[in-house]
Amino acid sequence: MTDDVVARLAGLGLTLPEPPQPLGAYQAVVRTGSLLFVSMQGPAIAGEPVLLGRIGAELTVDEGREAARRAVLNALAQLHRHLGSFNTLVQLVRLDGYITCSDDFTGHAQVLDAASELLVAVLGDRGAHVRTVCGVRNLPGGLPVGLALTCAVQDAPAAASSGASG
Repeated sequence: MTDDVVARLAGLGLTLPEPPQPLGAYQAVVRTGSLLFVSMQGPAIAGEPVLLGRIGAELTVDEGREAARRAVLNALAQLHRHLGSFNTLVQLVRLDGYITCSDDFTGHAQVLDAASELLVAVLGDRGAHVRTVCGVRNLPGGLPVGLALTCAVQDAPAAASSGASG
C-alpha cells in the first residue's frame, strides 16, 4: 500500500515533504492503542511558511485551497515518518481544520475541501473521514490554514502500542 500511496502522489505531481519539526514543546505525532494523532500542520516547506495571511483578505480561496493541500502533505509526511509506511494505516478518522480568515469570510468548507479531496485521492477509501472546520482570527506564524488528523492504525504489540514520536 505504501507504494500505492506514493505512486498516487506522484501521479498528481506531488511527493511527501520532509516532516516539519514541532514549533513548541509538543510531539508531532502521538499514538495510543490503535489511534494516532497528528499535531496541527501548516503549509510550510523546510520549516518556512509557503503562504501567510487571511483568506478573504490578503489571500484568495484558491490560495487557501493550496495552503490546505500543502498542510495535508505535511500531515501525511508525519504519518509516514511515524509509521514507516502507510501499510498499517487502517482509516483516516477525523480532519480538524482551522482557517485564518476575514470576519466576513464564509467559504471555510471550500478551502478545507482541498485537503479532504487530496486525502481521498491518495488514500482511497482509507482517506474518507469526518471533519470539523472553523474560522479563526490567527494561527501561529501567520499561517492561513492549520489542520490536525486522527487516524486508526493496526494494533501494535503491547510494548509499542503507546508513546510518542516526534
